[in-house]
Amino acid sequence: MKKFTVLRIALVAIVASSLLSACGSRKQAAVSVTDQKEMLKQVGVPAEVEIIFPCSDIDSDEEFLRVNGTGNSKDRAMAKDRAYQNALANLASKLAGVMSMSNSKAAVSTNADGEDFHDKMVAVSKLIAKANVSGYRTACEKYTVKTTDGSYNCYVTIELGKQKVVKEMYNALSSQGLLKADYDFDKYMKAMEEDIKAYEESNK
Repeated sequence: MKKFTVLRIALVAIVASSLLSACGSRKQAAVSVTDQKEMLKQVGVPAEVEIIFPCSDIDSDEEFLRVNGTGNSKDRAMAKDRAYQNALANLASKLAGVMSMSNSKAAVSTNADGEDFHDKMVAVSKLIAKANVSGYRTACEKYTVKTTDGSYNCYVTIELGKQKVVKEMYNALSSQGLLKADYDFDKYMKAMEEDIKAYEESNK
């Protein structure tokens, strides 16, 4: 009988020890989480995911100057129109941005006022972009549909002949006396190519 009692006490001790160990494990696992990112990690959902936009990986090259645009609407045709309008607006922004790079500024006459040049450059960029509205071609056009409201997203990349666009920029700046006298088109084209590459790298 005494042997049985000792055995029973030992068994109770083992069970109690197991329960305490399990409780301890549960308490250790139940970490207080106040950070939403940490909470998502604990439930197996990544805190951040990479978003890759369609048509966004086509950069300019030696032949073409390329720009992107997006548009959203519940009407597919309207989404497409908005995407192309935004792409054409981005062309003017890209030209102005590229011309603000250091290599292009080296081409500016030393007696040209920096602020005055910038204003003229923006004006020239808009004119050149407007003149090339009908001269682009589509390099990429893709659509997605939002499952929440059924609206369309249109993503486009348009491309324009770089030689033609840069030539127009060169002629416009030359006519306003904003380029050095000995700065010929070949030098200007080389500077523009470097600036376009640098601009796209810095705006990815």
